Amino acid sequence: MSKSDKSIQVDDIERPSISEEISSYIEKKQKLNEFLEKMNDLTKAVENTIKENEEDLQLANELKKNRLDRQMYQQRNLDLQEETKYMKEYIHILGQSEKLSLEEIDSIIGNIQKTGSEYCLVKTNLTPQENISNLGGTIKIAEYITTINSLDKLKIDDWIKYLNIEYNRKLKFGFSIYNGNKKQYIQLKKKALQLKKTLKEQGRSVRLVTGKEQVLSSVIVSKNSLIDNELIIVQDKGQYILGITKAVQDFEEYSKRDMERPAKDSASGMLPPKIAKIMINLSGSDRNKNILDPFCGSGTVLQEAGILNYKKIYGSDKEEKAVQDSKENIQWLKDTFSLDIDVEINKINIHNLSQKYNPNSIDIVVTEPFMGNARWVQKQNNINNFLILKKELQELYTIAFKEFKKIVKKNGKIIFIFPVFSVNNNDLHTLDKDKFTNLGFKLKKDIIYHRQGQKVKRQITVWDN
Repeated sequence: MSKSDKSIQVDDIERPSISEEISSYIEKKQKLNEFLEKMNDLTKAVENTIKENEEDLQLANELKKNRLDRQMYQQRNLDLQEETKYMKEYIHILGQSEKLSLEEIDSIIGNIQKTGSEYCLVKTNLTPQENISNLGGTIKIAEYITTINSLDKLKIDDWIKYLNIEYNRKLKFGFSIYNGNKKQYIQLKKKALQLKKTLKEQGRSVRLVTGKEQVLSSVIVSKNSLIDNELIIVQDKGQYILGITKAVQDFEEYSKRDMERPAKDSASGMLPPKIAKIMINLSGSDRNKNILDPFCGSGTVLQEAGILNYKKIYGSDKEEKAVQDSKENIQWLKDTFSLDIDVEINKINIHNLSQKYNPNSIDIVVTEPFMGNARWVQKQNNINNFLILKKELQELYTIAFKEFKKIVKKNGKIIFIFPVFSVNNNDLHTLDKDKFTNLGFKLKKDIIYHRQGQKVKRQITVWDN
């Protein structure tokens, strides 16, 4: 075949028209779009399936978490039931400031079942001796027996059962009625004398211990060995709560730590050891935390923190005498009470506190700051004489809290006394709450403590950082 023949054959091939090519293109594009649409629907279906699976998984996780939470809650309830099964109920006879004593009990023990004038009922598995040693504001602890609605229902036979009678030694017993009147006291004393007579007729040697008041003091109970043999009666709303005394405050130890320590300075003020202990306890019951008193004076807060066995105790003061007094008192405390405690005391002006202690390094601050020269304060008879002192103290306390903000851990506690100057029923407060809330502190507790006739009341405050 010649080249010309091949050319003719190629030229003779029939080609599709342009309209046919366009139609074919449109058809292919339509099929492609349909395919893409199907793929898009498929993708959405897959995504919806994944989302549904994720939601199912999330729901399953939530159900699992809720189930675990329920199990944990049930276990906690079982643990609590197991724990409370061995708890006993005790009557706490409160100190002079009932509110302060209650706040302390709530911070350390909790489980307050009932409160009333001069007392509260507490459930705990700790012994009365453990609790009385830890608390500064509880005078007596009695094991709860029962509640009656009339003193006539207190039978002699029942009273005898309540007593701890040792048949080979003389029995001494007594009673105290709280919130009672003279008539009720006389009624109880008649019953007590009848009880004494009954026991004597049984051939036992017996002595009824009474005092000048309707209640026996801790001193009388302790010196007459009335533990287990003092009947406590608390009148509350027409009912009588009965208990037997199991522990009393150790007045001799408190007196020793207050009066027998070698170094004292009345000019800077004298914080009672009991109040120092209560203040520390208001921070909670965790003794593994560190504690700082930046106005340590003669070291009362430091020594009570030592008695409570805190892990690490810091003290500071701007006065060299205060630093030396605190060191001397802490050494005396260690020697007298055989304590192995870690106490570090430094001379530091409150302005420079953050230069000594690292940021966020202190768990608890407990302090009674400088409140003016105590001797000068006692001489003042006009409330206006305190106005300049108030301004100076407010400036000092503001500086202190600014320093606390730098060194106290988040959620740390500050227990701080603000003085309230009182002359002829006129009070002058030094606490300006807004100044400290503006620094980021939250006021959690605010309790006034004072004795009759004092020119300086203590406004004990608890702050959260």
